[in-house]
Amino acid sequence: MEYLCDPIFLIFMILLGACVFITLRPRHLSEIWLPLMIILLFAMPRAGFSLKLIGLPLPTAHLLAALLIMEWLILRKTHIYDRARLGRFFLIYAAVAGFGLALGISTGGKYSTAFIELCFYLFSMGLFFYARETFSQKRHFMTFTKMILIISAMVSCYGIAQKYTGSGFLVPYLTYNTGGGEVSRVYLDTNNQSAIRVLSSYGDPNVLASQLLVFAGIALALVLGRGVRGSLKIACLGILTLNVICLFYTGSRAGIFALALIPLAIFCWKHHWGFLVVPVLAALAMLLFTPIIGDFINQKYQGLITSQDIRMQFPKMIWQLVQIAPLGCGFGKTILFHINGLNWSFDIVQASTVWAGLNSFWLNIFCRLGIPGIATFMLLLFMLFRYLWKNTRSIAHPVAQAVIIGASAGLIGQLFIWIVNNTYMLPGGGLNFWFTMGILVAGCRAFALQPLPLLVTDPQQNLAIQNPLPA
Repeated sequence: MEYLCDPIFLIFMILLGACVFITLRPRHLSEIWLPLMIILLFAMPRAGFSLKLIGLPLPTAHLLAALLIMEWLILRKTHIYDRARLGRFFLIYAAVAGFGLALGISTGGKYSTAFIELCFYLFSMGLFFYARETFSQKRHFMTFTKMILIISAMVSCYGIAQKYTGSGFLVPYLTYNTGGGEVSRVYLDTNNQSAIRVLSSYGDPNVLASQLLVFAGIALALVLGRGVRGSLKIACLGILTLNVICLFYTGSRAGIFALALIPLAIFCWKHHWGFLVVPVLAALAMLLFTPIIGDFINQKYQGLITSQDIRMQFPKMIWQLVQIAPLGCGFGKTILFHINGLNWSFDIVQASTVWAGLNSFWLNIFCRLGIPGIATFMLLLFMLFRYLWKNTRSIAHPVAQAVIIGASAGLIGQLFIWIVNNTYMLPGGGLNFWFTMGILVAGCRAFALQPLPLLVTDPQQNLAIQNPLPA
């Protein structure tokens, strides 16, 4: 596998692959690319290799996604409707990202890091458009649903098995790449059984927990969905159980807390008046269950939830960052945090890697793009969830509606994890998010009820008149 570390050979293979993709015109082979992308993104997101010369892991899913995004950019055209609605918010964020690139480069940012960051923060969003426009048929959405349920069960079983077998089942270049193998083994190879954090094929417990939220959201929504056949509900109940057990074994505190929010999100999504009830339920839960849950968490993760955790100081850090760099430092640069106990200081320097900074996606995007960047990014996410929220009401297919609601609730849980973990920038993070979002939007379009015209013949005048059904 050493030849894969040769950058000249790698570039040649990428260009050759791009030519093959464009020649085959992948949009006509969606039945092939959809299962392949689902397997690579959700079952084996770390499968690939590491480019040692620059210390960058290159998962196969990322390379394939880059080719598909380029194919979409070169050969596709976005519908006018989409340009007028959701597309404008992507353009606003893209303009802010462009400003961040110019700011970083003009102030001494590292060119290679700036380019890679631009791919992570902006270019990867192209997978949303590719998924939305390529997999736009009902059969595509149902294929996605079936494969996700199967993969979620397999990923959970594999993760649970790691709890008792350690790293024995980790396969190089498949369940982890060469860049993260040693780190992956650290989580599993420990004599303290309670300290083991499973990672399945995701290479990182927090990334696995983030994805399990989406899996669990889909399974729970199908269990609770009206009109879903009983056999599917029973199967989803088993899948949900596996998802929850595996998520607890990841040891991700943010994932466990976000898991508790998913039923509330699904409830509010299905019943809009639920927003009035949730505050009361939350208050009762705090009074009744906090002592029990607190004792359990302290026993399970002793020493992790303490005031010494620097992430407890993130709110204070954000306020200071607003004063120091309201526009961010741009791509290619970063704001380093020099930590001394619970005290810290900031220093704007060249970014050596795209992961330089604190372990929080929201803090990292704020460091790069400042207030405009995080505001436009959050606005974009809000409009996407708003689109899903409004359109699920017009979907009559019970399975499709439940999957969209459950997956959306899981994605909202991921936003919570991003506060204290930068899972967005890792394999199984950002690309999975945008691919899922594209599939959900495509599903809304495919299954939404449309007013269809009826031809009604007037027997007296022998004329055909249109009588459109009410929306």
